[in-house]
Amino acid sequence: MLQSSKLSSRFKKSENELQSNEPKRFVLEKTVQVQPDLEETSLDENLETELKKALLQKIEAIPVWFEYTPDRQKELIKTFVLNRLSAEGKTVSDNEADLLIEKLFTSVMGFGPLDYLIVQDNVSAIYVNGTNGVFIEISGKVLNTEMKLNDKQMNFILKNISNLADVKPDTKDFIWNLKVRDMNISVILPPVSVNGANIIIKKAHSTDINSLLDKGLLNRELFDFLVSAIDSGKNIVISGDINSGKTALLDTLVSSSLTNKRTVLLEDVPQMSFRSDNITKFAVNTLSGDLNILLTNILSMSPEHFIVDINTPVSWISDYKGTVITLRAGSVDAALTKLVSSMIAEEKFTEKYAKGKVLSDYDYIVQINKMSDGVSRITSVVELTPARTAALSVREIAKLVDNQYVTEIPQPLTSLRAESLISQAGSMASRFVQVED
Repeated sequence: MLQSSKLSSRFKKSENELQSNEPKRFVLEKTVQVQPDLEETSLDENLETELKKALLQKIEAIPVWFEYTPDRQKELIKTFVLNRLSAEGKTVSDNEADLLIEKLFTSVMGFGPLDYLIVQDNVSAIYVNGTNGVFIEISGKVLNTEMKLNDKQMNFILKNISNLADVKPDTKDFIWNLKVRDMNISVILPPVSVNGANIIIKKAHSTDINSLLDKGLLNRELFDFLVSAIDSGKNIVISGDINSGKTALLDTLVSSSLTNKRTVLLEDVPQMSFRSDNITKFAVNTLSGDLNILLTNILSMSPEHFIVDINTPVSWISDYKGTVITLRAGSVDAALTKLVSSMIAEEKFTEKYAKGKVLSDYDYIVQINKMSDGVSRITSVVELTPARTAALSVREIAKLVDNQYVTEIPQPLTSLRAESLISQAGSMASRFVQVED
C-alpha cells in the first residue's frame, strides 16, 4: 500500500516540471496575489475532455487506486484537477470546481481508456476484440471507434473487472458473466478466445415505459395489454433476435405489474434491474444439470409468477400459470418450432401431443425484431388456442405495418382462446344432457 503523501505527490507537478513542459502563463508565489488577468472562466468541453484523459492515464499508472475509499479518491482527484487548472492558467469558481470534480469522480469506473465510452449516454454497449479494436453500439448500430488497447491496458481492465464484480469470477474459468455496478459484463479468455481476451460491456437498460415508447419498441396500447396479461397470470413468450431488447421489455413489464406478487426470477446472466421484496432471484447455468433440480425445489416456494430469462425453452415450466419466458427466435414460427421441439426432446412427447400442449399451455407470443435502422420493435403479437388437430392454431392480434400497429386486442371473454374453451365446455356438457323422447 502506498503512503498518502507518496500517492498525493503523483498528482502534483513541481514548478520545474511545469516550466519545462507547459507554456509559462504566470508565476504564482505564496506572497503574491493571483494576477488580474486570470479571470474566472467557464471550462470549455475540450479542456474538460483533456482533464479526463489525463486523469485516466494517471489512475491507470496507480495499481492500488481502487483500494482507496471513495472519499480518498475524490480528494486526490481534487488535487489533480486544481493543479492542472493552475498549470493551464485557468481559475474557476468554487461551485464550478466542485461540479467538475464530482463529474470526473463519477466517470472513473475503473476501465482505463474505456471509461470515456462508458459515461457517454448514447453508448449502450462496448465490444473489445482483444487488442484488435474497440466497437460501440449506438441506437442499435455497431460502430468502430478506431481505438486499440495494448496488453498492459487489457490486463488493467481485466483485473479491475474481477475486483469490482459483485460476485468474483473463478480464475480457472475462461468465460465470465459478471455484474459491475449497473453494467453486465461478459469476458471470454484464451484459449477459448483465439485473438486475446474479448470483453462485452452492456449498460443497464431503462425500465421506464416512456423510454421504450420513445424508442418505438411498442405503443401504449400494446404495453397496457401486456401488463394486464401478465398481471392476470397469462403464460407469455417474449421471442426475438439476439440483442433485440427482450430483457428490457420483460424488465419494464414486470416492474409495472408484479411489484406486490410473489415472483421467482430465473436468469442465466443477471441483467434485470427489477427490485421488490416479493421477488426471489436465481442465476442458473442452463448447460448444467442443476436447472431441473433448482426448479423442482423452487416449486415448494409456491410463487404466483415465474419469470424465466434464459432464452431457451424449459418444457415443463409452462404447466404453471403466470409464467413469462424469453426465447431467442427470429419469428413466431421459429418460436413455435423451438417450443414444440423442446417438449418432444425433453418429455419424449409425440409431435401431435407436443403441439397441443404448446397451444394449451401458452397464451401469447410477443415477437421482437431489430429493424434495418438498428431500432428494435415488436413486430407481431399472436394468441394461441387449444386445437383438436395437429395444426398450430394462432391468431395475430397485433402487427406492425409501415411503422404503425394494426391491432385486434381481445377482451377477456372474446379472445380466440376463450371462445375455444367455451366451445369445448359446451360440447362436453352436451354429453350429459338427456334428450327428451
